[in-house]
Amino acid sequence: MTDAPTMGSLSHGEWQDGVFHFPMRVYYEDTDVGGMMYHARYVSFFERVRTESIRGSAADVDHLFAISDDNGGPLTYVVSKLNIAYHRQAKIGDVLVGHSMVTKVRAAAIEVKQWITCGGALVTDAKLLVAVIGTDGRPRRWPADAKKCWTDWYNAAQNATK
Repeated sequence: MTDAPTMGSLSHGEWQDGVFHFPMRVYYEDTDVGGMMYHARYVSFFERVRTESIRGSAADVDHLFAISDDNGGPLTYVVSKLNIAYHRQAKIGDVLVGHSMVTKVRAAAIEVKQWITCGGALVTDAKLLVAVIGTDGRPRRWPADAKKCWTDWYNAAQNATK
């Protein structure tokens, strides 16, 4: 997927070769008085990309919340590690494309690489560890259907790079 056009409405995200691509526009609320995007807003944009990438799947937080106590639920996610690097500034009105790719599937977590581009140029990138936990805050193993989603997306990314 190439970066979205600067005019008109933005499209929904899509999976392509194990990478999810999601366009987003920088609004006034995302910027400082000079029209430059706040550094912390990139973290929010990364969250949007991850949320949209799993929407409607067995890995969706709504699905995990709905798991009964008898089946080990309800479950949710927490970001337990985030390492972010900034390469250039985004500004008000820019159309950014967020990208997300699973790099490792663990028993109770996933490792994710995410990056944001503008006009094809890298703006920021991050590596995350996202854990699945119960309502008590303790780590839990992935339910089989959610783990299959993560594994399928991981495998698609690996196969695309061969």
